[in-house]
This record gives sequence, C-alpha cells and structure tokens, in this order.
Amino acid sequence: MRAERLMLVVLLTVACGGGTASDDDVVPATPVAGQPEIPYPPELFERQIEGEVLLYVVVDSAGIVLRDSTRIARSSGQSAFDAAAMAAAPALKFQPARRSGVAIMYPIQVPIRFTLPDTTRSIKDSP
Repeated sequence: MRAERLMLVVLLTVACGGGTASDDDVVPATPVAGQPEIPYPPELFERQIEGEVLLYVVVDSAGIVLRDSTRIARSSGQSAFDAAAMAAAPALKFQPARRSGVAIMYPIQVPIRFTLPDTTRSIKDSP
C-alpha cells in the first residue's frame, strides 16, 4: 500500500472549551459518525512517526466548524501533522453544543491523532 493512499485513523474526542460559571449548563459539541479521512503525511508515514494535534475550533449551532476560528491549541511537533489537521478541520462535523436544550455556537478543543496501522508497527518492530 502506498503511503499517499493511507488515511489517518482519527480519534475525535472533545474537550469543552469554556469553563466559566455561566458554561455549567452547556453540553459541548460532539463529533458525528462518518468523519472525513485525513491523509497521513507521506514523509511522516515513511519515517513511521505518530503524533497528535490539539485543535481549537468554534462549532456553530448547525454543527459546522467556523473556518476562521480554527487554530492549533497544541502542536504535534511535526509541521506536516499540524498542516494536515488544520486543512481537515473545516470538513469536521459535530452535533452542536446545547444550552438548556437549544443549539448554540461554542468553542471546543479537538484532538486529532495520527496513528500508524498495526501492520506497519509490526513491520517496524521486526528485526
């Protein structure tokens, strides 16, 4: 399998972005099934490097990431991972955050993990 064709297995979890007293009744946005695949940067795949980028995004009341809101909250230390995560962010979809049952715009942090397939790890670990 060619590195350019390998796609990232993305584990999306959400960390609530507020934390103020007025945010106590907010249920944060949650990722929906069927997220787009994010291409694994070929040079990092070839070097068998894994990493995680923590993105800060604002999700609107329809569950869509506001493009201009996206920034890197914590870098992976690899610019190719950071760039791939930033490029993919606008396509991510969420169930919107809710306050008192009403959908609202709300900031969240989204970890995007770049993980090698198990078969690659087996090859890497073999003598």
